[in-house]
Amino acid sequence: MNKVAITLAIIIGVCAASNIKCTQEQKEAVACTYEYEPVCGVKANSSSKYSQSFATYGNKCQACSEEGVEFYAHGECDKYPSNALFCHPDSYLQPACTKELDPVCGYYDEDSLQYKNQKFSEDFSNKCNACFHKNISYILQGFCQ
Repeated sequence: MNKVAITLAIIIGVCAASNIKCTQEQKEAVACTYEYEPVCGVKANSSSKYSQSFATYGNKCQACSEEGVEFYAHGECDKYPSNALFCHPDSYLQPACTKELDPVCGYYDEDSLQYKNQKFSEDFSNKCNACFHKNISYILQGFCQ
């Protein structure tokens, strides 16, 4: 029984989304430590949920305490394509997606089971459908190559 519980805990941990939403406590941090565990902090444009900017921060505290950063992805931003669009951690909570065809290539989080099974990316009909999947970290416009 304990083996089943441990296995389930590992699977749930591995299936978690790679992009992590900043908590209110992190946003209100007055001081941060200086350990270097780089993250790519993402600021969403208020006029469009599919327009964003991102920058590398020394750690998650430094990213989240920066004005406008809503969430972050692990690692330096340089490891992602410059035209990447990061999926918001709450994207899977949306009630439904439209059906228009505006193809995107969704890239799996390096910690996901799909990625570990050598499936690095997948085609989706549009941005909404791609980001609806918890394990998609970011998308690029157009079909996967």
